[in-house]
Amino acid sequence: MPNGKIQESTMMPSRPSADEARAAVWAGILGAAKHLGKKAPLPQRQRPAVVQLRQGTSETPVYFIGAALYELNIAQLMPPLHSIFAAEIAWPAAWHDAAARNDTDATPVLEDRAAQYVAALRAHVGTTPCALAGHSFNANMAFEIAHQLNAIGSKVELVILLDAPAEYPPFYKIPWRNLRDVWMMPAFEEVPDRRASRSTASRLSISLSIAGWALWRTAGSLKYRFVDLRDPGKLTTKLDTLGRPIHQLLIERLYANSLRSYRLQRLDCRGVLFRADRAEDCPALNADHSLGWRDLFGKGLEIIQVTGDHNTMMREHPHDENVARLLSDAVARHCAKPALRAPPSGQTAKNSRLRFVP
Repeated sequence: MPNGKIQESTMMPSRPSADEARAAVWAGILGAAKHLGKKAPLPQRQRPAVVQLRQGTSETPVYFIGAALYELNIAQLMPPLHSIFAAEIAWPAAWHDAAARNDTDATPVLEDRAAQYVAALRAHVGTTPCALAGHSFNANMAFEIAHQLNAIGSKVELVILLDAPAEYPPFYKIPWRNLRDVWMMPAFEEVPDRRASRSTASRLSISLSIAGWALWRTAGSLKYRFVDLRDPGKLTTKLDTLGRPIHQLLIERLYANSLRSYRLQRLDCRGVLFRADRAEDCPALNADHSLGWRDLFGKGLEIIQVTGDHNTMMREHPHDENVARLLSDAVARHCAKPALRAPPSGQTAKNSRLRFVP
């Protein structure tokens, strides 16, 4: 748990309740509703930077990056072992306006966005060892936040990546890369316990699958360019510093711009990747189950295959319960001095698969 000195900070109550966490989520929902009703949005000062989602007994707290319904749901489903917090920082209004203008030069890079969270987390956790977790883009945020926290003397022991690729290259580069791998690979390849052959027929088959994926993504890109850009999309519960809710399309644009110049660097801690059923990935001869994270954790990466897709793994039964149990187990395995050990998850190989990447 955060030390007593840090808890006295005026930034946070010493022991925020789960009710406060729910209030933070509903602040965004009500802000969007009041925006629709042409009323003033909820004042931003009512939303704390860090809220507690669940109280636990372990010495190692877990911090979700992002305080939305997904994070609240998973935290409430986790066994009462770890104290669970969530951090959410409003987007500066200037960044929101820049995204609306599609002014990429005025939107933040990932390091700038992460720095906002670092200040709030440092004030809350101090030097207490902790774990960070993030779903989708927030996992990339958690990775960079861990870099910055460790650099200033905090101790992030574990980063939990909930179905997030390490990189998001332009979609048109992916099929070309995969086609190159298909046709440049030797006819025979040594793999563990067997020798895999690559016949011309199998290469043609996977090449057709890659071409189909490329056409599907091209159609989606054209729709985005000529249709979606005219519609900012649905309102979300994310607010800017003026209390204005941000439309989904603008959030995606801010995320994409944040990653445009980001350079991945090896992180000196352990990582755990929760990999969903990823039907959206481009076909490839050798799928990268690590989603690009394989060599980026100095103390190793554990990969856990879970049921459900990118969204249902976090919000639909039984996938969300599965993720909550396995997430609690992972923190208990890898974080120092847990007061208790998580009970066995009871999951079979059909539901989850553990692999360690050195």
